[in-house]
Amino acid sequence: MIGLTAVLLSACGGSNGGGLFGGSSIDMEEASVTKVVTITSEDNAPQCQVNLKVKYVKGDDERARTINNAIEQRLFMFDSLAMQQAVDSFANFYTSEYQKNMAPLYREDRADETKRSWYEYQYSIETDTQRGKDNCLVYIINLDMYEGGAHGIRQQLVMNFDEKTGQQITYDDVFVQGYQYRLRELLLEALKDQTKTNSLDELHAQDYLLTMDIYAPQNFILGDDEITFIYNPYEIAPYEKGNTELTLSYSKLKEIMK
Repeated sequence: MIGLTAVLLSACGGSNGGGLFGGSSIDMEEASVTKVVTITSEDNAPQCQVNLKVKYVKGDDERARTINNAIEQRLFMFDSLAMQQAVDSFANFYTSEYQKNMAPLYREDRADETKRSWYEYQYSIETDTQRGKDNCLVYIINLDMYEGGAHGIRQQLVMNFDEKTGQQITYDDVFVQGYQYRLRELLLEALKDQTKTNSLDELHAQDYLLTMDIYAPQNFILGDDEITFIYNPYEIAPYEKGNTELTLSYSKLKEIMK
């Protein structure tokens, strides 16, 4: 069965949160929406539930627009919408695509009760923020979705923003040119330490790095004293392993840091 996520990635004001981020000048609010639709108009038909709680920066200055636009792009593939408009638009689009694409399949399968769970879709996002190194804004996204199949998908996505400019911080901003090889070495050492292994063969025996080499993941947290590298299920290990988090202190990373 083709999931709606693939369709969505090719497509495309109220708030109830708030408070100053970590005592800094970044004032956060939250846009939220809950939407539930049935796959058909029949009684007791399967449902699609969408629950979104998305924190964003209050205001309309350049820094707020820069951060909020990056968040919208990462979550929804939208650009320059008000955040409440973005979450509403996504919820409406996701549920309408669910009905349009899944209803014909459900009508073929509805006589088979064992297949009902395939059509009970859910998509939820919750976000949080914390203060990171040099007062950077660490923006954490927890995504939980089920679109049929044996199990749902859970992912943790992270974005780090410069507190002054709102620009997203990348590895190139943190590390010197040519850092990649040494960073991979350090991550591999950290994975071996965490799994109490001494070789790639032993890692393979624990189902790590079966089809790929170690790499620096897209999701990382710039903490006060260390960087936490987050690998979601299937990135370096199978689903049942869950998230893998590797932490490297700045003292270990100092040779490749700017």
